[in-house]
Amino acid sequence: SKVSEAAKASCDHLIVLKTEEGKSYANYSSVDIHEKVMEFTNGEGVKCIVDGVGKNTAEISVQCLARRGLWISFGNASGAVPPFSLLKLTPKSGYVTRPKLGDYVATKEELHARAKEVFQYVASGDLTVKVDLTLPL
Repeated sequence: SKVSEAAKASCDHLIVLKTEEGKSYANYSSVDIHEKVMEFTNGEGVKCIVDGVGKNTAEISVQCLARRGLWISFGNASGAVPPFSLLKLTPKSGYVTRPKLGDYVATKEELHARAKEVFQYVASGDLTVKVDLTLPL
């Protein structure tokens, strides 16, 4: 279950959203995520949000930021994040970034260095790789 997986990962709090039959995604309006985040953080918000969903969670992500918080938007699972005014970040002096892999491994040397770093984390046990599914070649 999500709760047991979160506990194994040392997660302090977990917000479980309802799913809808026939849909492959969660119902983001089934729980007031902003309210829960503010409750868990004593009204502070979170310092960093890594959002791979996109359109359906963009507004929630901005609302849940702490002062000087960072919103990392990297996915479009629910569609592209619609254009928005940067003034939405002003109340908390928030930051937003939209990284792409090519800028972090722009050269062969960078790719090798980053791969070496990841494999070192795996070898040390600091990063555990979970294989959910194996398919025949």
